[in-house]
Amino acid sequence: MPIPGVTARPLARTYDAVVIGAGIQGLATAYELAKRGVRRVAVLDSSWPGGGASGRNGELIRSAFSSAEWITLFDASLKRWHQLSRELDFNVLFNPSGYLVLASTEEQYARCRADVEVQARFGLRTELLDQQAVLDRVPALNPDAVVGAVLQPAAGFAHHDAAVWGYARAAARLGVEVHAGIEVLGVTVRGGRVAGVTTSTHDVSAPVVVNAAGAAAGRLAGTAGVELPLDMARLEMLVTESVAPFLRPAVAALAALGYCHQTSRGEFVGGTELAVPDHTPSLNGTYRLLRDMAQKFVWLFPQLSAARVLRHWAGLITQTADLSPIVGTAPGVDGFYLSCGWVYGFVGAPAAAAHLADTVCDGRLHPTIAPFDALRFAEGRPIREGSLVVPAQSEGPGPREVAS
Repeated sequence: MPIPGVTARPLARTYDAVVIGAGIQGLATAYELAKRGVRRVAVLDSSWPGGGASGRNGELIRSAFSSAEWITLFDASLKRWHQLSRELDFNVLFNPSGYLVLASTEEQYARCRADVEVQARFGLRTELLDQQAVLDRVPALNPDAVVGAVLQPAAGFAHHDAAVWGYARAAARLGVEVHAGIEVLGVTVRGGRVAGVTTSTHDVSAPVVVNAAGAAAGRLAGTAGVELPLDMARLEMLVTESVAPFLRPAVAALAALGYCHQTSRGEFVGGTELAVPDHTPSLNGTYRLLRDMAQKFVWLFPQLSAARVLRHWAGLITQTADLSPIVGTAPGVDGFYLSCGWVYGFVGAPAAAAHLADTVCDGRLHPTIAPFDALRFAEGRPIREGSLVVPAQSEGPGPREVAS
């Protein structure tokens, strides 16, 4: 079955804009550029749409964070998720069944309480739940794992493949060419301005290039002389056989360094992390993480002890020290734009892509993405987001949250 939106026509030698990477960030940005009247847009990917982290993530969607920067960006995205199936004319299977950030200690619960106070100041509808209120909503949880939680009723999850396909097909309807199996080898720069890209087939000229290349983003930025503070990290997930419904909201469990949800077909989907990030550039699953996920999820939901695992996989992301993405203009190279370093790229795509397209077309950095610029590290402006499953490197020892 052909993937919607992928073209069979040969790659031209000139475009108005080239987007590197056919994950959800790249496809959404191409779609938004075409909506704004950019006529000849090509998306290039070395594999296929969604073949990277966009097709391997946990699908979770929320905006209940603790910093002004994250709340502003991700709530704009959450509002878009509620309308995305209608806009794209493709069912992305968004399920607004709620999202619980689960506290298992008094310290974590105090953190949740502080987060709810911040969220209220930004107009978010969230609730601080005590132990009994959490167990009333999710009786399958182990009471020993529950002190309380933050609930965001309007959040939830969507299907990663459906979202990627929806964006690809909608972009193609607007004239975007999505080319699979074409590797971008480098970004061409002349006189301080982007000139195009070198690909595995031939050179392509374009006055605008967007780097949304996921795990390859740092390397490709380097070919343009732009050094980004990105580290590659490897994450793992699993899915079980279908079981009777027991989990309506999505859950991020702080004590388990984990995140999970149950699909409408009954599969349990989730991932956990270890205390030290894995920088291995491999897509092979490991027994170590499989055991970690099994032990933690059975602790959270004892009834899963009898469930069989259907599939277990790995994915690669790039991350920054503050775990926030790099979105906006590339320093020192006119016409070169960045959308990379995402660990929460699935949820953030609808708003980030729209604001990046505004930036390209208006020539001014959109204020919502301005704090996420590439210069914030050199200028001492890291974003301090404290509601993630694990702390950022800038906050102390520990890895990062998964690409949810």
